[in-house]
Amino acid sequence: MSEHIQPLLERIQSEGLKKAEAERETLLSDAQKKADLILADARKQADDIVQKAEAEAEANLKHGTTALEQAARDLLLRLRTEMGRQLKVAAQQAASTPLGSQELIRELLPLLAKRGSGTVQVEAADPLAEKLKELLPALLKDADKQGKVIMNPKTGAGFQLRFDGSPEGIDFTAESVADWISAGLRPELAELLRPETQEN
Repeated sequence: MSEHIQPLLERIQSEGLKKAEAERETLLSDAQKKADLILADARKQADDIVQKAEAEAEANLKHGTTALEQAARDLLLRLRTEMGRQLKVAAQQAASTPLGSQELIRELLPLLAKRGSGTVQVEAADPLAEKLKELLPALLKDADKQGKVIMNPKTGAGFQLRFDGSPEGIDFTAESVADWISAGLRPELAELLRPETQEN
């Protein structure tokens, strides 16, 4: 009887081992598949995080660059405006003294008086207006014109010249001359301040 049981036991044991081996292989295969899925998902999440971080970094860099460029443009505009203002102030200060000098008036008024017709009206502020009242008759003698001086404190340094019957005049106030000077220099000033990116 033991002869019959022994092969049966060996067969049961062999089948049990095979079944256990198959189950083990199935469990290992399932575990490997799950591990592969988890690893793939982790890699995808890591790639997504990296891509998102790179996109955010690029967006931040672009935003920062744009903000920096805008700040540079704003600074340049403020610099141009301030330099233009300073230039006008300097030109006005430079023009104030010569425009009130008797030498300049003696040269300019006779030439300007010949350009129009009618009585010459000269507007100026004190003390230039008082000087002009004394000088004007002699200055207009060669032009064969009559003239009158009108006291106008708004002219500041320099003077304005008009002819009777004409709305147009010639403005030699310090402010007007400063505008001429600064307007003449501003294109060169703007050229110097132009960003390199606009030059190409």
